[in-house]
Amino acid sequence: MPRILLLTASLACLSAVACSSSSSGNEHSDGGTSSGSSGSSSGGPETDACVPFESDADLTTPTVSFGTDVIPVLERSCGIAGSTCHGTPDVATTQQRPFLGYFDGGTDAAQVVTGLVGVPSNEDPQMSEVAASTPAQSYMMHKLDWDECTLAAACAKGTTQYTDCGQGMPYSSPQLDQPTRDTIRRWIAQGAKNN
Repeated sequence: MPRILLLTASLACLSAVACSSSSSGNEHSDGGTSSGSSGSSSGGPETDACVPFESDADLTTPTVSFGTDVIPVLERSCGIAGSTCHGTPDVATTQQRPFLGYFDGGTDAAQVVTGLVGVPSNEDPQMSEVAASTPAQSYMMHKLDWDECTLAAACAKGTTQYTDCGQGMPYSSPQLDQPTRDTIRRWIAQGAKNN
């Protein structure tokens, strides 16, 4: 009998984690926690602090190619839910989210770059989704670093349903590891080019 209860409790816990969109804080792939504030909708465990994520990566080298290094990450991490998230071009108008690529590949990189670079974020209209050469001013990086809670006051003025900048991305998935996020950060720092 105890095995059944343990299995039931484990399944309930997994179900709650997979479906949760209102937990707080930000768990990083190294197991540590940074940022998050009570009541935010980030992807990690609850904490009382909301601090900006800081990377110490060299953003000048190596040179990052959007087509070779970044678009494959976006396709497999962001395009997975098709039209409901970022996986079809019409999400920009129907869901007010940037198109980030087709899960099965074949994405037009120019279309993704045009929809990101210099385009105001729907959740925080004071920031661009991607601000070329400035990762810290790129809304996309805050979502990927799971420190979007630091922008909550500005997001409350946006046109989205979220008043706390929503959840860290990718949605209902583990946070991308720091080297992968630093590749995207490096691409932005190097001018966010369609290369």
